Amino acid sequence: MMVRVLLLVLASAGVAACSADQVRYRPLAGLPDAAEPVVATLYLVGDGGEVNADRDAVLAHLGSDIDAVARDGAGPPVVVAFLGDNIYDEGAPLVRTAEDSEKLAGQVLALSRAPNVEGVFVPGNHDWADGGSLEDGREAVARQREWVETMSEGRRVRFLPDDGCPGPVTEDIAGLVHLVFIDTEWLLRSTDGQCGSAADFYARLSAELREHKDRPVVILSHHPLVSGGPHGGNVSPLDRGPLVYYLAVKSGVLRQDLGSRAYTAMRRGLLDAIAASGAPPLIHAAGHDHTLQVIRMAGPGEPRYQLVSGALAKTSRVRRIDGTRFASDGFGYMRLDFSRDAVRVSVFVRSVDGGAVRPVFACTITQSAAPLECPEAPLAAGGS
Repeated sequence: MMVRVLLLVLASAGVAACSADQVRYRPLAGLPDAAEPVVATLYLVGDGGEVNADRDAVLAHLGSDIDAVARDGAGPPVVVAFLGDNIYDEGAPLVRTAEDSEKLAGQVLALSRAPNVEGVFVPGNHDWADGGSLEDGREAVARQREWVETMSEGRRVRFLPDDGCPGPVTEDIAGLVHLVFIDTEWLLRSTDGQCGSAADFYARLSAELREHKDRPVVILSHHPLVSGGPHGGNVSPLDRGPLVYYLAVKSGVLRQDLGSRAYTAMRRGLLDAIAASGAPPLIHAAGHDHTLQVIRMAGPGEPRYQLVSGALAKTSRVRRIDGTRFASDGFGYMRLDFSRDAVRVSVFVRSVDGGAVRPVFACTITQSAAPLECPEAPLAAGGS
């Protein structure tokens, strides 16, 4: 039976394709000035748990940009969200090596010591001992929280949710933006009584959104709701290693892929909770796929936008999907500048071929999600 399923997967996907899709957009000539005064800034940085030259270049640019925005405390409040998979491959081990420390410390030390800058680390699947038992995963998360605290050296930095439970844990910025941190890896696993049930979590999330319906809300987690990257099915038989990987993704066997049964249930639970609140968040921000994507979500009860920023240390191919406004397979991060009535989303990228980190896309989004806001970037020649 399994052989028959795999053969059907091969036939339906068209194994003649030699590679997965990759969209190409024309980059900005430069980053335009904000139209209104910025009252708060949120950085989105994900999947940085591997040390390499590309990560070092992006972290150096990120650190300089944070300093320029924070202005030694004279600028707006700044939150830097690290969106999971902060330590590859199995999170924080029981016995810490210098290599393990460097994987996390490089990210922590990119933060400014300015009083208006705060870093928040969110756990990802690799931080949960990469598929280990629930107990092992929770212990790895607890150890990473302790490491973050000991590495801070005077910086304001936290690990949220900090108890191996799904949250939600919330924070306000400048009395304007409401951040909601959740642990989606907990939701993908078998839940236990220590944190209550998944239904309990979804009820809490719905109530949280309802309570803050008149403010811009950003949900931050490791796993996205939609993606044009490999976890969203953008793979080919000849990409990313053996054919068995391709077959596993296309058949929904791998828990970490959007097509799996566990992921589908989690996605449905999150969307149902959002719909029940009657107050969809402005943004859901995540990593997981090693890409940079700005996606408009148009369905009722969905976040207005999905932002995927999981390309600090690794990159993957990415295709256009419904609502894509921009996507890149380069290394980089995103910056969200909040004014009183709008948010400017800026994407900074270092090409997979190296070179400088530079802004390549920017658009303005609003709570009302006006029909013409944040148009799709122009495609590069042959870049569909």
